[in-house]
Amino acid sequence: MYCPKCSQEQVSEEVRFCSRCGFSIAPVRDLIASSNVLIAPGTDSQGAPRSCGQKAVRRGAWIMLASLAFTLFVGLMTAIDDDFAVLLLLPFVGFVIGLLNVFYGAFWADKRALKRAAAKTLVVPTMAAPFDAPARAELPASRIAPIESFTGKRGETAEMIQSPPSVTENTTRLLEEETDVRRS
Repeated sequence: MYCPKCSQEQVSEEVRFCSRCGFSIAPVRDLIASSNVLIAPGTDSQGAPRSCGQKAVRRGAWIMLASLAFTLFVGLMTAIDDDFAVLLLLPFVGFVIGLLNVFYGAFWADKRALKRAAAKTLVVPTMAAPFDAPARAELPASRIAPIESFTGKRGETAEMIQSPPSVTENTTRLLEEETDVRRS
């Protein structure tokens, strides 16, 4: 697969972000896998987003269903031995919790969500997403520090201050002058 933003070929199919630009590739992969039909998480089969109340009602219904299944299991265990009759209290408590969750979702959850949304004053800018998909987080742009910032400023060699010559350089120069005089 290639990144739709920078055309970098991805090494693996499990990669979620582009290795070069940090673009989120997962939504593109989902779009291709679903034959160009993008279903965002938290939506129903018609594509409408579920409200907080619908989520709470659905959660409560699942809890109630699970407690009914557990009731059947505990009932079978009680039929085998009467000592398990105490466990019937657990499915009853689970059923009541599920029922309360359904009532909460049906009557209060959406109202609380509206109050919370109105109370929020922080506005977070979102990035534009391709294919009219909901905005998704991307990796931040890479921060490249130039190499010059890691090393100190170096002067030009012509600008370096010449130190006085050492004793050996001076004597070497004198010896070279003597040999030049003898040769001529």
